[in-house]
Amino acid sequence: MDILRTLALVCIAGWLAISAFFSFAVAPLAFRVIDRTVAGQLVAAVLPRYYDWGVVLCAIAATASAVQAVSGRRPRGRALAGVGLCGLMLCLLLWASIVILPRAESARQVRDDRAFALAHRTSVQLNGLTLLAGAALLLLETFSRSTRRDR
Repeated sequence: MDILRTLALVCIAGWLAISAFFSFAVAPLAFRVIDRTVAGQLVAAVLPRYYDWGVVLCAIAATASAVQAVSGRRPRGRALAGVGLCGLMLCLLLWASIVILPRAESARQVRDDRAFALAHRTSVQLNGLTLLAGAALLLLETFSRSTRRDR
């Protein structure tokens, strides 16, 4: 079952890297170096794929964590915490992708600044919560004892 633990951790770490790079490097840089309208179009074009990758990686991690929890080879509390954090990340990403992203895009297209600002703020908050949940999962796994029974 160590392979499942590794798979879950690689998926979550990969998502955190993608999310941090896009949120703290790519998007701000786009708005700094190109016209604001074009930068908005660029970010709007990238976001659906961004969320798709997050959903896929978190779904894989959640599935791997659930299999570990069901197998009983890991302490129950840690296993359930992993499933819960992966599930939370997955739900937050789905909500952002299915509900918030279309609201933001429609507000952007009709130039409703107030509605866009609200959708953007909500999206940033959901992204932040997803990052925190992923970081919590990595910290939990990093500082937990070995999962081998022979130790």
